[in-house]
Amino acid sequence: MAEPIVVKEYSKNIKIKDCDLSRLHHYLECQHLDSALKVTPSGIETTSWVGVIKYKNTHFQILPKLICNNGDKENILKNLIYMLSYTKKLDIKTSNEARLSTAKNPFIEILIREYAKSLFECLKRLTPKRYVREEDNLNYLKGKIKFTENIRYNSSNQAKFYCEYDEFSENNILNQLFLFVSTCLYNISNDSYNKKTLKFIMNYYADIKLVRFDRFKAEKIKLSRNQELFKKPFNLAKMFVEKTSVDLSKNKFENITLIWDMNKLFEEFVFEIMKKNESELGCKLTAQRGRKLLVGDTNKKRNTFVDIMIEKINGEKIVLDTKYKKFVSSDDFSNADVFQVSTYCLLHKAKHAILLYPKWDASAQENDFHLNIDNPSESDIYQIDFKTINLQYDYIGKKENLEKIKEDIKRILNVA
Repeated sequence: MAEPIVVKEYSKNIKIKDCDLSRLHHYLECQHLDSALKVTPSGIETTSWVGVIKYKNTHFQILPKLICNNGDKENILKNLIYMLSYTKKLDIKTSNEARLSTAKNPFIEILIREYAKSLFECLKRLTPKRYVREEDNLNYLKGKIKFTENIRYNSSNQAKFYCEYDEFSENNILNQLFLFVSTCLYNISNDSYNKKTLKFIMNYYADIKLVRFDRFKAEKIKLSRNQELFKKPFNLAKMFVEKTSVDLSKNKFENITLIWDMNKLFEEFVFEIMKKNESELGCKLTAQRGRKLLVGDTNKKRNTFVDIMIEKINGEKIVLDTKYKKFVSSDDFSNADVFQVSTYCLLHKAKHAILLYPKWDASAQENDFHLNIDNPSESDIYQIDFKTINLQYDYIGKKENLEKIKEDIKRILNVA
């Protein structure tokens, strides 16, 4: 696989060679990815989406800007993976990716390693078996006779029986999925450890039939109770199938799209930290609280959803809306943001709103404002705070760094 073009979110005028931009644009539109990667006459533009987009021989690795203090690619990748893991978007750990930081495609290789290693560990403990419906023309009676087929095949040979029966077999749809994904990943990986582990899995499944999967077929697979051990590799396998397209001639993933919206990821990361420290913060939290904008309106597209609703013990309600974008001073916020949280306050009977941004640099000026209402009574005063939270650490996952983030949140909520 070709080396990726490493770019940051919100980059413009990215020039690429040996790529048919019109076909790339058509592919992005068909996959509904044109909001993540835009093709313009002056080059490629990225937005708030991060991750990997690979189209034929063109491969983009899009990294976030605001989650590392030194801009080092390895640290940014570690922090991104930690946030994905912390918000349960990916069930992976960040302890073993250092060896892959110099790999040609580190983001993909980390995901491949997590899949291969977790499946390898599971297979050392158990081989998933399942009853599979079989049909065969046998010399003995097994299961039940299929009379129509039995007459067709055995009218001249009464010594045989055409039977339908259930076989407790390794050659089931779950193992076929694991073999298919392992084969495809083996053909795109460049890491020796990954290829070695995947080759072991493929050899282990030597008696399993190689069947091709698409996302519709993968969605139908459900783990039985005795297969819960395989939940992690199963979820990763489904992710690879659902987010990729396959070169059928070579059994490898040709086009890959593993991307996440940093706006949503930032919101969910903040919420998860607050939720885990709910009692210490002295409040009750609700994510994505919805409400109709207009009475009697049945159009769900006009429903409003508060990012995080905070209800303190004293009854105070606070609307917290996360904004993953640059904020240094009041010049950086838009009227639309203020209109949005003001509407949330009005609908949910809250008098206090917080717009929360990731810290851009040390010069960021946090401000507290009130809506400019003529002759306001005490009940008419709406407070809107503009706050920042620091995510620029070498590794967010360190205990002391998570503690600093928690202290930032306590400061923002004015918790003693």
